[in-house]
Formats: sequence, C-alpha cells, structure tokens
Amino acid sequence: MPIAGQLDALLADAAQDLGLVLDLDQRGAAPDDEAELVALSSSLGGTLIVPSVKARDGEIELRIVLAEASSPELRVRIERVSRDDLSVRAVVMLRDLVTGLRSQPARRAEPRRAPEGTLTVPAKSAGRTALAVNATLFGGVLGYSIQRASGSEDPRLLYPLLAVGAGGGLVMSILAAEEWDVGVGSAWFVASGAWWPSIAGHLIYAGRFGTAWAEGEQWTAGLVAGTTGLSLSTLALALRGMSEGGALLAHSGGGLGLVLGGVTEALVRGNVDSFPITGMGYGAGLGWLGAAALAVHWRPPANRVVAMDLGALLGGLGGAALGSPLLLDGPNETQQRVWVGMTGGMALAGAAIGWFMTKPKAEASEKSRKQAHGEAPGMLPIFGVIGQSQVGERRAPVVGLSWSGTLR
Repeated sequence: MPIAGQLDALLADAAQDLGLVLDLDQRGAAPDDEAELVALSSSLGGTLIVPSVKARDGEIELRIVLAEASSPELRVRIERVSRDDLSVRAVVMLRDLVTGLRSQPARRAEPRRAPEGTLTVPAKSAGRTALAVNATLFGGVLGYSIQRASGSEDPRLLYPLLAVGAGGGLVMSILAAEEWDVGVGSAWFVASGAWWPSIAGHLIYAGRFGTAWAEGEQWTAGLVAGTTGLSLSTLALALRGMSEGGALLAHSGGGLGLVLGGVTEALVRGNVDSFPITGMGYGAGLGWLGAAALAVHWRPPANRVVAMDLGALLGGLGGAALGSPLLLDGPNETQQRVWVGMTGGMALAGAAIGWFMTKPKAEASEKSRKQAHGEAPGMLPIFGVIGQSQVGERRAPVVGLSWSGTLR
C-alpha cells in the first residue's frame, strides 16, 4: 500500500527531528501480538515506534504504538483523519507520544547484559570491520578500473588512483559505521551489491564484445555495473534492515546464478570446450538482483541458506561425476548437452534437498524469530571488535573472529 510507505518515511524523519536516533537494521514487520513489543524493545535496549493505517468509511484510522525499553507499558494513540490531513496528524501524534514519554520521571535504561553463563554481548556496528575491508578493496578496484578504462599504462596515474579509491572507501565505511549501527548482515549485503554486479559486467562484456583492443571498455562495464549494484544495495538498506540470512541469500544468488548461467549457455551451444563467459555474466547479475530483492522482503535462516548452497555444490559435483562417461571418445553435441543437463539438474535438486532437510521444527520457531531480528548467532564471519566483556560495571572490547556464534 503506497500510503504505508509514505507514512513510514515521514515518521522516520519526524522521529529524527524529535531527537531520536534510528537503527535501520531493526526495521521490519511488527509482531502480530502487541504484547511482544515490550519484550522486543527491552531486548533491543531502545524505543520501538509501530505505526499502522486502516481505511474505514472513507477515512484513515491511524494508530501509533510506542514501546520503551525501561517501561513495561505501551503508549497508544488512535485517530481517524482524512487522507489530506494524515501527514500532519501523524507527526503531531508522534510528537505527543514522545513528549509524553520525556515528561515522565527519567529512568536510566539498564544496559543490555549478557545471558547467564556468557561473558560477551554484541558490540555496536559489529559489521564495521567487514564493511571497511570490502569498501577498501572495492575502492581500490574502482581506482584500477578507472585507470584501465582510460587506456593509460602510466604507473604515475595508477598508484594515486589506487590510493585515492582505497582510502576513500575506508573513510566512507568508517563514517557510515559511526553514523549508523551497521550489522554484520548489512555489511555483507552491501558487499554483495558491489562485487557480483562488477563480476557480471566484466563477464558479459568479455563474452559479447570483448576483443584485445577493447579491454578498457570491459573495465568500464564492470565499473558501471558495480557502482549500480552498490547504489541498489544501499537503497535497499535505507528502506529496510538486513539479516545475516538475507545477506547470505544475496551472495548465494550471485554464486548460483553464475554457475547456472554458464550451464544454460553450455546447454544451448552443446559444446563444453567453449567457456560460457556470457551466460555466467548474465547468471551472476540476474541471480544477485533476484536474490537481493527477495532478501529485502524475506529473512531466511542463515543455516538453511548455507545448507542450500552445500546441497547445490554436492549435487552438481555428483551429476558431473555420474555423467562423465558421456564425455569419453569424442562426444557429440547431444552427449555434451546431456552431461551439462545432468550437472545443472543435480545442482538444483541438491539445493532443494538441502533447503527442505533443514526445515525448522515447531519448537525451533522462537529461535528462528530471534535470528531474523539479529538476536541469535548467524553464519557470517565477524572480525575486529566482536563484542564487549562486562564484569560488574567494568567493560572492555573483545577483538577476534566470530563465526556461527563461537569465538576463535
């Protein structure tokens, strides 16, 4: 419903004008039971604002619920307004709720503490290091792409461009991590938008138009595709946060699309000796785009995405091994197509089996809900400052590598 999106953006701006700091990683659909909002705001250690609209008798019923971490109460305002007055009344209702909250006696919110038996809690912007590494590398690639696209071979141009690109990417990542709470899922989702479209642009141009004298244009295609993908992924994060499972899904879409695109081209040509560059490029680009768009609206469990990828890998290898006798003694086009079809078909079957074999049981639904909200460990690596230890009132940062919720 377009009016809901406009209201969400309007209230986000109004909340910042009222002095609130938004955490975009936690934006998403509210639970069906409003009683869960109190527990959710307490676990997040902040204030939740949940707006909703309904059309009633030619008017709009606007409802805004506010839950604060240090209070067991829900503050609710409901009004019926016309469509023309909706924007003004929404801002006024939010202002009244926030003002009423601040007029209460100040209560110090308890810091989020680690559960019993653990020594660490997640640090703010846990994905800052992953974001910095990917931004620095991609900035260097951008600088190199500009130098290659210009056709220059002068190292006096190359090294300054590399330094400016890498340094600019690092500085931008630091500023972003300081301004927003960048989660691990958000950092790797942005990385997927930078790398997979760049790879797709290179492969498509090399397969369709690539010649020895057009190498610079190939780098230009990768540069344009990479910056476009980076812009799209950043826009998606601005609209809604990203879970670790969603980030893995975006990377899986690019990787599986790369393989299946090559399989499709080889199946059409009937020749396994010719490297399917064009198909791989189209597959990587379209696969990433489709998976990233799906990840914005759906937050799959990270372990199921990993199981799907492993199933596709094992299935593809098994299909290639079973069909390998078809490639002996000068195979014809039909035999080569059968081998390619077996490889691709087994890969898809393996992905489906991996996905359905990890289907969560009924008792694991609460764990899946927590993982979707970033409260449970995922499958993406966290390196750098991964948490903070706390003994009494004393705290200290924890530096290291975390994967699947373990410290190494």
